[in-house]
Amino acid sequence: MQKRQFTIKVRLTKSELDHLNRLVKESRLSRESYIRMLVSGVIPRAAPSKELLETTKLLRNIANNINQVARIANRNGSLDTETYQSNYADLLDTIDQIMLMMQAPVKMEELWQLPKYGQ
Repeated sequence: MQKRQFTIKVRLTKSELDHLNRLVKESRLSRESYIRMLVSGVIPRAAPSKELLETTKLLRNIANNINQVARIANRNGSLDTETYQSNYADLLDTIDQIMLMMQAPVKMEELWQLPKYGQ
């Protein structure tokens, strides 16, 4: 890890500081980490809400329950194994994609216009 030896002092208005603090709080990062990400060309996203995390947890539980049902059906010989495995893998991939979309920062180049503070 690089040792950070330089300091930058920035003057902000009250509204600019409030806006920065709100964004930092929503991202659940430290202010320093948030600004470092911005400097490296990445806009951090707000951390996922508790409700969204709970929804993802429920989706994972559903996937596990489906897997248990499929094991029993397979044992009894009443399941198309290939179709099931394909659908189950698709469900897990979808859950993973949801998690990545919730957590992935946005690169500045991907945005057409950056939002201004206070909006």
